[in-house]
Amino acid sequence: MSPALPLSPDGETERVPGALLIRGDCDDTTWNDVLSRMGELPGMVAHIPGESLLPAQGPIPRRLLISQDPAWQGTTPVEVSKALNGEDVWVPDLVLIADHGTTRDPALRPLMAFLPGDDDLYRFRVTPRQAAMTYLVTHRPGIEDTLEYHKECGAAEVELEPGESYEDWLDGAEVMGEVLETAAHPPHYRPLVAPLPVVTQNNWGLLVRTDFSDDRAWAALAEDVDRLDPQVETPEEYQPYVQVVDDPAFAGATPEQVMAIVRPNEDEDEETGEEVVVIADHASMSGSDRTVLVVPLEDNVGWSFRLSSDKVRSMAANLFVGNNDLSDWMNQGSPNGPAVITEKERQAWRGW
Repeated sequence: MSPALPLSPDGETERVPGALLIRGDCDDTTWNDVLSRMGELPGMVAHIPGESLLPAQGPIPRRLLISQDPAWQGTTPVEVSKALNGEDVWVPDLVLIADHGTTRDPALRPLMAFLPGDDDLYRFRVTPRQAAMTYLVTHRPGIEDTLEYHKECGAAEVELEPGESYEDWLDGAEVMGEVLETAAHPPHYRPLVAPLPVVTQNNWGLLVRTDFSDDRAWAALAEDVDRLDPQVETPEEYQPYVQVVDDPAFAGATPEQVMAIVRPNEDEDEETGEEVVVIADHASMSGSDRTVLVVPLEDNVGWSFRLSSDKVRSMAANLFVGNNDLSDWMNQGSPNGPAVITEKERQAWRGW
């Protein structure tokens, strides 16, 4: 019999997005490594058997429920799915299980994953850092597409060849997020010293300033970002495409901290930006080439790349009308950090 999962708190009327992480068949070293890679994420809470969940806190409520009840040892996705079907149980967007496959691969620590709403209970593999970055955007409307993308890229359904063992197959299985585990500077969420204001995106593009060391450099960059292109539009046709956030509260904020507090406009009558935020960081202010950091909020969350500031307006407009996708712009910029990219991830970025 599977251990009981906690009920949703009394008075929690709106659905709280998030993820459930379960310790299944893995040793102490593996489990601690998984938690270390995921970082101290907002809304992270330990499941204490017999105790109820507390209401989700924070300006953007979300929950990462971590359960290491020994009764989960040897659990399967089917058993966890049954436990989530209990009355009034909080149901996450994503379920993650640290199992013997996580232990077997100390480089990637792949977690078994599934989507609770998936009737077929299709399993996939995702790394801890990819899971953490995905969790940060569970509040966004594109999260369903992102999770489906992960499911496709990290398929973990058993397909054994004649004479092949499960362990042999597992060694060659795809893992979503390998690029984040092998990056020279992998993404990692750090707890905030002071709360950041929530940014509600109201325009096609979004630029957030996180470095306040040079006001003159910032003024030049901000002008570049939303400058009219005379080959495309006339001064009479000009309208601001890029929403600029110039708030000292964001000084020193990391890309992970920024992506976690960007909320789309909830007004269905207002058409707003695509799933990306652009950051003006220290390199933007100090570099001679005047670039910004582009951070995806859908699909390959956790990735980032640098782009010339004078291309931001064009990127925002073209993404908005669907002329191209983010992979096209990544090819024009420079990847920020990834050291090893799987062919499947490379093709996904390029839209092949």
